[in-house]
Amino acid sequence: MLLPPISARRTILALTIAALPLPASAQVLGDADVVAELLIDYGLRVERRTDDYGDPVIDSRIDGTRFNVSFYDCDPGPCGSIQFSAGFDMNDPVSPRVINEWNRDHRFGKAFLDKVGDPFLQLDVMMSGDGIGKRNFDEILSMWQDALSEFRTTIDF
Repeated sequence: MLLPPISARRTILALTIAALPLPASAQVLGDADVVAELLIDYGLRVERRTDDYGDPVIDSRIDGTRFNVSFYDCDPGPCGSIQFSAGFDMNDPVSPRVINEWNRDHRFGKAFLDKVGDPFLQLDVMMSGDGIGKRNFDEILSMWQDALSEFRTTIDF
């Protein structure tokens, strides 16, 4: 049996390994393609775009709430951090007291009001260095989903 040259075998091996799913212990770096795949694996639809600075943004929806994942510190290579963010267009402004109470009582999920009193919820995640483990990322997604649910209740959305 004639085998392909060593360089071809290495390429085939590298492509085969790259196509395998991430093991539970794999590190997640600030790569928009990887984060998009993890969101899809979580059961979410994703749409990709770039912001005004050319950095990746992923738009998605969880439990009927639109949110995006913005990527920061992306030059060069994998991005150093990501931010989950959701804004809520309210008929009546939300009280600053409600937002302050949320921030006091909730460790994860920073809330603020825009100029017209519409609330936003954000969650920052550091991805620099070795990134974070896939299990940790799955926990972050679960935490984000829970925070959005509680926040919607808090602001009566």
